[in-house]
Amino acid sequence: MKYLLMIFGLVIFFASLGYMIFRIVKFCKFSPLGGASPKIDEKERIYLIALIIICGLASLLTNYGFVVMGNMPLAIGEHFSLIIGSLFFGISFPLLISSFALYYYRPDLDPKQRKMARILTFVSIPFVFIGLWLFTNGMADYMSYPLPNGLSFVEGFVTPGRGSGFTISFYGILVVSGGVSVYFIVDHKFYQKFGKHGLIDTLFIVSFLSGLIGARLWYCLVLEPKVYFADPVRIFQVWDGGLGVMGGALLGVAAGVTFVLVFRKYVNIRWAMDIIIPTILIGQVIGRWGNFFNCEVYGMESSISNWWFLPKVIMHNAQYSSSGAYLGDGLLHTPLFIIESVINLCGYFIIRYAIGKPLKKYLALGDLAMCYFVWYGLVRVIMEPLRDGSFEYNTSWIIAFVLIGGGLLGILAFHLYDFIRMKKGLPPRNLDTI
Repeated sequence: MKYLLMIFGLVIFFASLGYMIFRIVKFCKFSPLGGASPKIDEKERIYLIALIIICGLASLLTNYGFVVMGNMPLAIGEHFSLIIGSLFFGISFPLLISSFALYYYRPDLDPKQRKMARILTFVSIPFVFIGLWLFTNGMADYMSYPLPNGLSFVEGFVTPGRGSGFTISFYGILVVSGGVSVYFIVDHKFYQKFGKHGLIDTLFIVSFLSGLIGARLWYCLVLEPKVYFADPVRIFQVWDGGLGVMGGALLGVAAGVTFVLVFRKYVNIRWAMDIIIPTILIGQVIGRWGNFFNCEVYGMESSISNWWFLPKVIMHNAQYSSSGAYLGDGLLHTPLFIIESVINLCGYFIIRYAIGKPLKKYLALGDLAMCYFVWYGLVRVIMEPLRDGSFEYNTSWIIAFVLIGGGLLGILAFHLYDFIRMKKGLPPRNLDTI
């Protein structure tokens, strides 16, 4: 019985969110007569506002169901944090989805409403994280750690270092979520250029699957060669975990470029690279949070007081290792996965907007793609030595320098190629705009 309140809240939340998305998709597919700009009428606005409010209340109901389920004796301040955080998250999350969809998928929306959708998109983003922060802080001291990192078909929710049988890992879910996020961003950029969605569907499948294969092979053959060379069959036991981000990025990019060259010859490959490759950073940002649930990608031991600004749930979980071992009171493992995700998020916006926009006239097509390799190589050069105090100059660290050098050589090669074409009187290959 104590599960019913949480389950009821979840059903209401996802039912309301799903119905809201259904209405927005229906509106985005609608084409008005006479070429007029589509406009959300008063009735539709009331529907959307009502559904968003219901999501907020359902979020509050769900979280209090979790409190009841865990018999958590919350203090007054914790109740306040839980209530405000639940409402902030429950309202701002569907608001973000709806405003983002309207702004990006209906560029012909009524100008005033499109401007409002854009404002709401950016305003709702911080409230999503503030809400998540607040409601988790309200419950953090009463939750069990380490947090579950997967759902076993044999044992139910399992924690790092435990569980048997086939398990759906949260890490895998977040990796897929990161890939899907990359898809939607890139798909929209292709829509802006070619006026049609779905042009990258097959490309996405090829690149994503190749990336997963590359990530698995990198982990097995580069990071843990002694283990997997001794028992090669274990390479196929993917349910035991083990992915290397660098291998996924390299093979995914190689497969994607090959696919465009062979099957999408009408697309300028250098333009496509500039659109797709830097966006991989967004997928890596999301995927890195799978390491949070796995209690991995840590640095040296540190005092909790040094990380006072983090949500409590992150600090408590960082006290455990991937084997489930507890570090000790007042100590945690330095959460490098957070640092890397923040750096990669900054990298995407720097490459796309601080370099790609103001320096456009100085860039050649392909430069932004090469900036990804330079950026990610620098990230790996910085992060690898911070993993623990017994750092060795491993293969990943050395290849990071290869990525930096390859990116810089790629930029030089693109500019040299365009310069030679210009000298021969041929049109430059950087006429396309991003």
